[in-house]
Amino acid sequence: MRQLLKISFLIGAFLVSKQAVAYPDFIGYGYSSCITCHYSGLGGGALNDYGRALFATEITSRSVFPASMDEEAIAASSGFLITKPLPWYFRPGIKYRGLYFQQNPNGSNEVNKWVNMQSDFNLNFFFDKKQTFALITTASYTAFDVPETTIDKWTIYAKEFYLRFKQSNNLWWYAGQMDKAYGIRNVDHMAVNRFPATDVGLNQYGQSLGVMAHFTYPTWDIAVNPFFGNVYTVPEKRQVGVSVVGEYQVYEKFKVGGSVLASESDETRWRLVGGTARWGLSKGSSLLAEAGLKEQTRKGTNLDPVLGAYAWVQSMVAIARGYNILTTIEQSRDDIQKSSAENLKYSFGLLAFPLPRTEFRLGLSNGKTNLDGTGVDDTWALQTQVHFSY
Repeated sequence: MRQLLKISFLIGAFLVSKQAVAYPDFIGYGYSSCITCHYSGLGGGALNDYGRALFATEITSRSVFPASMDEEAIAASSGFLITKPLPWYFRPGIKYRGLYFQQNPNGSNEVNKWVNMQSDFNLNFFFDKKQTFALITTASYTAFDVPETTIDKWTIYAKEFYLRFKQSNNLWWYAGQMDKAYGIRNVDHMAVNRFPATDVGLNQYGQSLGVMAHFTYPTWDIAVNPFFGNVYTVPEKRQVGVSVVGEYQVYEKFKVGGSVLASESDETRWRLVGGTARWGLSKGSSLLAEAGLKEQTRKGTNLDPVLGAYAWVQSMVAIARGYNILTTIEQSRDDIQKSSAENLKYSFGLLAFPLPRTEFRLGLSNGKTNLDGTGVDDTWALQTQVHFSY
């Protein structure tokens, strides 16, 4: 952990001297509330009209637009039908993510593979012009079987579907299948703070039926989310419980927060607690961090609960508008009460938005496993990703 903190400090010091683009959270630009750009108040999922315009005018490279085209015209061309307006009562969207990766390049166990990570279609309906009452839906096409679910390869399923009601400017209600309220919703669903190797359900397929009350004010917000399990998860793995997430603005562009989650299925009980920080260091510059504890209990056995820990730090540094350096540090241990493996992962690469509605990633990651008395070879992975959002 001391090594992780030292590296995090160096990244923070480096960021102070350069402009960066905060993605997915724009706290460096003063956009501290996710509801500004997303239909979901906690972020993730489809972008609203303002989020689409912001993507075009803040994130995408300016070089692809003619010099005569001002920012207002660029924003006006960010709609689903380019400049043609849609009826007020619905908004569609399309999202595709593809990944090509090389594991252990040039090694004896080299692996080369293309993965269709995400193929989503959003269709969002509004029952009044002020969007006080809305139905948010996402259909997803999967190219592989999803373990411990009824989602088969090459099928289309309803990934999320929930009703959203704005009771007031300070209180929003959600009901249906949606992402759980916990931690920072970073886009990397394989990150340690998304718990990809567990059934706790915070990763790409971790949506759950539930209700959520989101209280939001200028300096603080909190969301309470009872949930009842994903409709596609096999019954014995279906996690039922409650989570709470909140943030407080210490000062402008600096927010600290916390999350707790308690849930269980017929087989496993989970208890999670985490702290978060989002720091806008200067205009556009940001640093995101999350760390916490995770306790897993295997029900129906004589095994003691296993208490683990995780930490995640991510920074972005802008080279030019639309081109950024992405750095991520991850650390985790499955059992901090006994001698167990410590897993570290360092990732560094390019995050680019060279064209409207397009994202490109090129990154190199190094994985280390530290275990007393045992030597484990490092793992390396070279990844190329292409994202299309329409």
